[in-house]
Amino acid sequence: MVAQPFGLRHPLTRPCYVPGMANPTPADVPGATLPSGRVGRRAILTNSVVALLLGTGITGLVHDLAHWVAGAVLGSRSYLFGFGVTHAPALAGADAVIVALAGPVVSLLVGAAMQILQPFRFKGDFAHLLWIWIAVTSLMATAVTLAITPFAGDTAVAVAALDWPSWVAWVAAAVGLVSTLGVAREWAIHSVRLCGHDLTRLRCFSWYPWLIAVPVQIGLAVALLAMAGVQPTPEQRLLIVLAGVAQTLFAPLSILLTRRSQELEEPLQVKPVPWVGVLGLAVLVAFNLAISGGVGLG
Repeated sequence: MVAQPFGLRHPLTRPCYVPGMANPTPADVPGATLPSGRVGRRAILTNSVVALLLGTGITGLVHDLAHWVAGAVLGSRSYLFGFGVTHAPALAGADAVIVALAGPVVSLLVGAAMQILQPFRFKGDFAHLLWIWIAVTSLMATAVTLAITPFAGDTAVAVAALDWPSWVAWVAAAVGLVSTLGVAREWAIHSVRLCGHDLTRLRCFSWYPWLIAVPVQIGLAVALLAMAGVQPTPEQRLLIVLAGVAQTLFAPLSILLTRRSQELEEPLQVKPVPWVGVLGLAVLVAFNLAISGGVGLG
């Protein structure tokens, strides 16, 4: 038997329980209650955009910190920038493999742990929204790294350092593409829980925030490179654009999967503007700008 969640005291009760429903929570049992009322579409969009940008930024920072610390532990001088990590001298062999895989492995572990825990779920507030964006973008970071293995990225470095045949990279890419669908499925579950099956609300939750955030993320990456005095090659510019598009691609993709989700709705209870999130985003951007010249470790 699962205990009832604290603080779930709203007047509307669920009429029934659907066996086999994906919600592994007390909210599915007969008589469980849900919040009364829904926030407007504008509040969904505003909160989702801020949560996407802040959550993705935190995910990227944690990913880079894993590379940064791993390189220093293995004896290299690691430099953390707002756009990534470098090592001097360059790593080779087993050390290169460990440092390269540190990022995607940590992202996978963080994402999986956060997907399981979800401590703010029944509040439905901005804290929960930010939590799930960090969780799912962390999983997506690993999926994208695998998907681009034939061309670039952390797993490409590992495959090259191990001198594995090229077909291994394509197998990794296939795993990454399948994993992307799995991540989109996870986001579809979150979407239906928080927005129901109303297509307009789902678009405000996933599709429009993605369209808004992609150019912002690309612009910030280009600005950070410029401040560091790095002139990206045409190939690097293409990777920056693709990374900005792919990093949160699960969000619009998830809309195609929401019809398959039988989740009971747990409506968002957010404020019109998440000022704490806006402040957090400003601090994160300021931090990335502050380390644009690189911070050494090791």
